[in-house]
Amino acid sequence: MYFIFEIEFSSNKNYITNLICGYAKKVSIEADIIQTKDKIVMIFNQDDEKLETFLLDIENILPASLFLGNAKHYFSEDKPSILPLEEANLPINIAPCPNCQKEMFDVSSRRFYYPFTSCNSCGSQHQFLSKYPYIRANTTMKFLVPCLACEKEKADNSLRKDYPLISCIECGIGLRMLNTETEYMALNKGDYHNLFKVSTGAISKGKTVLMKTMHGYRKFFYPNHNSDGIEKMKFGTSKVDLGLNTLAPNLGKSTKDSIGLSTLLMVSTSGFNQHLMLVEQEFNALMSIERPLLRVATKSDVMKKLYGSSALVKYPDDGMTMLLAAEAVKHGLEYMAYIECSSDEQADFLVDFDMPINTQKDTKLFINQDKKFFISGERIIYPSLVESEKDRVTVAHGLACVSVDEKQIIDSYNLFNSVFTSELYVLDTEGFDSGHPNEKQFEQYKASMLSVLAEHGKVGKKAIGVHFDGTLNFLYYNGKQVINAVPAIPFESDNLWEKISTLRDGSDRLVNNYKKVYPDVWERLDNLEGNMDIFEVTAITLGLENESFEGISAEAVSFLGKGGLQIDTKVKDNRFDNYAFLTSIMSYQLGDVANNFMCYSIYESFGDYIGELVPQLCDKVESNIVVLTGKTFANQSLYGRIQKTLGVKNPLMSKNFPIGKENAAHGALYL
Repeated sequence: MYFIFEIEFSSNKNYITNLICGYAKKVSIEADIIQTKDKIVMIFNQDDEKLETFLLDIENILPASLFLGNAKHYFSEDKPSILPLEEANLPINIAPCPNCQKEMFDVSSRRFYYPFTSCNSCGSQHQFLSKYPYIRANTTMKFLVPCLACEKEKADNSLRKDYPLISCIECGIGLRMLNTETEYMALNKGDYHNLFKVSTGAISKGKTVLMKTMHGYRKFFYPNHNSDGIEKMKFGTSKVDLGLNTLAPNLGKSTKDSIGLSTLLMVSTSGFNQHLMLVEQEFNALMSIERPLLRVATKSDVMKKLYGSSALVKYPDDGMTMLLAAEAVKHGLEYMAYIECSSDEQADFLVDFDMPINTQKDTKLFINQDKKFFISGERIIYPSLVESEKDRVTVAHGLACVSVDEKQIIDSYNLFNSVFTSELYVLDTEGFDSGHPNEKQFEQYKASMLSVLAEHGKVGKKAIGVHFDGTLNFLYYNGKQVINAVPAIPFESDNLWEKISTLRDGSDRLVNNYKKVYPDVWERLDNLEGNMDIFEVTAITLGLENESFEGISAEAVSFLGKGGLQIDTKVKDNRFDNYAFLTSIMSYQLGDVANNFMCYSIYESFGDYIGELVPQLCDKVESNIVVLTGKTFANQSLYGRIQKTLGVKNPLMSKNFPIGKENAAHGALYL
């Protein structure tokens, strides 16, 4: 008799499965552990005396994950025959697992306060990869020779069996803390601990710390010390005793940090309920081992003063940030903030290490009740193993799909050696000069739609698509190619007032009235430069601090009412007209409509427009398959409206790839 335990797992990543396999070997329990496309299956002999203990321990060794779902168990007289998911040895980029965290905070461990602690199933691995295949010789750690203890562990520890990046304080990466006058090197456990202790102490006293993390340079600060700008802090007046050395914080004047544009780092779970309005799904996502970025509504007065109605929130996501947060809790902090920046950003202290790393764009997650999807980014998602029978390489947004050891992998194209391929598909805006004789260019919206259809097994079937990424387009897939059936009227931000004044009768009077009431905004819009999208221009019109789609979304969150204004979305032929849209907003603005009500109404109006046009297109082509792509859909107001107007058609969206532009390298495989 067999005992079968199944856990839902909606990802093709295998780190949870590897963690279970490693622990099973550690406790010497016999089990078949198989990952399929939607679950992890564990098959045991029912009479195994270690079974009960193993299942109880699983709760402690398994981290929370975005992809884990419900579990169930059953008995079977016959051993199930299950087709496993194809596997590949790919480096991951997630937070340390519970076992590695335990080592980092165990003073008896060789990895006490060692921020590069990881194992086969967790941690920052992708950052050290130089090229494929993923072996130590192809990483920047190839220059570090493992100590005897690490070599032994590499052979005996099932969780680090043959682990390419194995290291500890004795043989690993060194840290240093410095200012313009003094440098402090961390050489042992006490040094490492002291470095993070002093860093957090400085932050708690109003200083800034520029730290090289596994995700690039981040400038950390405590936002409460000055909500009007970090530049007002007084520097160079105090000294910090590190035990071995003394540093005077004096890296020069700080550049202005916009707190509203920073990421809120919650260092303690005790502060979540006090400062943020979280639903259970959001809390679980932030605490997951994947550690995504999440836009969350603020709750406390202090947080509303700092960030407004919502903030981009993160829980510590790598060893450096995790150790900094642990010390912050000891200093009584519940949160701090950081901005992503370059290595030459000015700060009071610099914490650095000499090992070069590859950074990935952080990944934003969208949650609406039981639905969640990635908005944009690379971390968590890439590298990704995909299926393709074509001898084709695709390139888009710095990513490429390349065959390595007969497996198709999507990752940064800088990590692949030269390859032979019959055809090369390159995004038309990429600027990638290959010299390949069979190079073809493709448009973003085509690849995005096909990426979603491929994930849902709908390639070859007729479908209607809506691509909304700054510009709104309605698409038709006839089973062979994607056609832009209802393209948006092109938007050009230069000569804006001339285009608005000639839109329709009376538009010239609107322009004159607007110039009188909002002269500063009028002048700003009259001198726009560059290729700006409609959301940037709208944010400028409304006077938002964050002049982007994100800024409008954040403002919309603060509206707590129901029912919005009707904002013009089309003029003729059902095509979206950017100028009519902007004219409508200006008219309401002259009528003293509040910004949050306006921003909410923007997305509600888009939802109504899409909900009206898509069914017409579906009827015309006789298909009920609807695909939504583009990061603009990651808005609570718009998504909720779409669910109301199109919910009966169950629109398809990306599952394992971003709904934004980063899914193009995948979708191009099906062009």
